[in-house]
Amino acid sequence: MDPNQSLPAPAVREARARRRRARRMLFPSDVEGQQAVLADLAQRSYPSLDLFLYSLLSGAILAAGYWLDAQGVLIFGVLTAPLLTPWVGLSVAIITGSLRYFLQTAIALLISAVLVFLIGVTAGAATLPFEPRTHHELHLHSRLWLPTLVVLALGMILLTLTFVRTTDRPYLPSSMLAYGVYLPVSAAGFGLGGRFPEVWPAALWVAIVHFVWATLFGVLILAALRFRPRSFWGFVFSLSSMLALLVVLLNGLGLGMPLWEVLNQAWPSWRQASVLPTDLSASPSPLVPSVLPSPIPPFVTPTMAPANTASATPSRTASPTLTATPTFTPTWTATPTPVYAIIRSKIGGGARLRKSPNGEYITTLNNGTVVEVLGEVQVVNRITWVKVAVLREGQRIQGWVLQAVLAIATPVDDWRPTLTPSFSPTP
Repeated sequence: MDPNQSLPAPAVREARARRRRARRMLFPSDVEGQQAVLADLAQRSYPSLDLFLYSLLSGAILAAGYWLDAQGVLIFGVLTAPLLTPWVGLSVAIITGSLRYFLQTAIALLISAVLVFLIGVTAGAATLPFEPRTHHELHLHSRLWLPTLVVLALGMILLTLTFVRTTDRPYLPSSMLAYGVYLPVSAAGFGLGGRFPEVWPAALWVAIVHFVWATLFGVLILAALRFRPRSFWGFVFSLSSMLALLVVLLNGLGLGMPLWEVLNQAWPSWRQASVLPTDLSASPSPLVPSVLPSPIPPFVTPTMAPANTASATPSRTASPTLTATPTFTPTWTATPTPVYAIIRSKIGGGARLRKSPNGEYITTLNNGTVVEVLGEVQVVNRITWVKVAVLREGQRIQGWVLQAVLAIATPVDDWRPTLTPSFSPTP
């Protein structure tokens, strides 16, 4: 039963029109209505002590996940992350031009991220006595991934709509946002403490790009819900903030680069194509010896040189003069049989290729990557390193990996290529 049936017909139509306008426009046009809506959102999104406590708990679990290189532990750390409603408050402050509210929410989010980062630094420093180890998850979350960007956009849209239109606590969208920000922040701290110079700056930049990407979606959703700046200076602040976010985002995603290059950077798995065979049955057959004969001198045939000598009794004798013919021996150059191995790390998803044993990092070789063993072995601090070669993007890269992560494919001893039998036939 319609509660407005007891009202006159014009009043009923007016009440229904007001409800329709309220559904279409959550941010009123009058000053009093705006202040009421902003006060309600500010009260519900204001940072509380839970934000910092759960940030500490989540940071500790994430650091343990990177220590163990365990994806399940990392997911559990994301689920224990705090409710990121202050992020919605930050988006509201940007679209409405509220500088004070912006500073309050931004500082709170920054403190929570710093807590996660510092715990990661401590855990990374604690892992130094146990190195070298593989850290597949650490390298995985220090790069831009296209699926993660999609998850972040969807999470921010759901978080904003749920928070603004209802009074529910949106835990699932908040976890989606924590996955895109807390994971790379913890990876950056772990990389800094664990002395991974190739990880921590990249992971920190990934976290910044993720944060800006999600914030832009939050601001756009609020703009679609008719949220507007309340003054001229609020409009200037809102416009300046949007431009700053766009500059950071376009710089992070690679403005001016071809689309396929941007996608390759956002989805590194597309660039994992290797020229080396991934199937051992498709490995090239052993090379046969190549015959490299030395230049063959011409054969000198024996000549009969007549000796005409004057004598009392003329006679004709033939005294053959035999000239020695040089012999030759063809040289057979034995070409070594290539030795292949597969990256099979038991404690991680791959291995790190270095320029020297336990030296500078080159790249990460995922499990299943086929490498060529070059036959050089070194033992450093009782750890055996093997020199290998791999083709990446058409370039042959040489480096050193742990012998423990190599599953040899060619049956040879001492990780050294064997030569085919050498022989020298004589004619």
